[in-house]
Amino acid sequence: MKSFLLASLSLPLVACYAGERRSTGECPAGETCSEVTPTGLDFVGNRLLDQLLISGPLPTAVGGTQQVALEYDRGDGVDVALDMPYSADDDGGIGIKVQGISGSQVTIVGMGSRTNYLRILDSDGLLMDRKELTGAALKSMEIVADDYETIPANRDLAFNIGKREIGIALFGDVQHSSGPASERLVDTSMELDLAGSARKAWDTLEINHATGTYPLVVTAGDKPAATIDLVIAATADSLAVQPYETTTISPNQSESICFEALTGTRYLAGLTWTFNVDGKTTTQGDGAFNRNCISASTTKTSGTVVVQASAGGQSATVNLTVALSREQRLPAPGARRLPKHIPTAGDRANM
Repeated sequence: MKSFLLASLSLPLVACYAGERRSTGECPAGETCSEVTPTGLDFVGNRLLDQLLISGPLPTAVGGTQQVALEYDRGDGVDVALDMPYSADDDGGIGIKVQGISGSQVTIVGMGSRTNYLRILDSDGLLMDRKELTGAALKSMEIVADDYETIPANRDLAFNIGKREIGIALFGDVQHSSGPASERLVDTSMELDLAGSARKAWDTLEINHATGTYPLVVTAGDKPAATIDLVIAATADSLAVQPYETTTISPNQSESICFEALTGTRYLAGLTWTFNVDGKTTTQGDGAFNRNCISASTTKTSGTVVVQASAGGQSATVNLTVALSREQRLPAPGARRLPKHIPTAGDRANM
């Protein structure tokens, strides 16, 4: 749950939040569709702090809420907030139920670990578009970082001192045809209580705490309040390379190597990282994508490449052996292999 490198990048931007009519270009079977939204609607969910792209509505925690923003193409290729009269139907509300409407936003409530349609109807009761939305029971929660460091799975976090934002991630088992899968949930009614912090978004707090451990009380979904420890540290206790598949590097190719700085057993997020690859230094801090990883490359054809990482007052070194890749060892396409022994006129008479 802690590796943020590709989780958000894997979300398709349009298909993720397009309604059924918007996705297929057709009126869903059994429905009579409205002419005022011929290309259907987008159903835009609430963004997560550590998510690169705004997505279609993620599952809503049972007992929690989510705001679904409705958008449509007004005919010029520009998506705008829905500005026409409409009503919202929850098709029985077994997974999510409509709580209310405000402007172009529909507030839904998680009702059960099920899925049902959110149907948007025009003033004549005809379908503008619909989308299946899901409710799921809240099972666990944790603190996440506001940037995209590559963090080993199941590693708890600590944060470096300084002003920064942290997120509270909610998880639940979402039902699929293949069985349940642990996924992120949304509850915009979640309550967060942390002394000395400021609320910035439904899942986000701004902090600027001194070193120490602070109780963060979270009340979400239909669960009682729970306390999570927020750990702040100025320096790391240790630094090590994360497990990786290779100890070699090929000429003119690159290898990505990630490190982790720990305070106790917690990954210390928010550090500035300095890398030295065979004498070339790179610094990666706030705003750097995967700040705790470095892409090493070399023009060497033999020997080693020394990769050193430093952060939080600690350092670690990895030595990569230079080795030709299989492709580099093979002859180029169309190349002719010379015989080990080239005949001369003395070996065979010239004709």
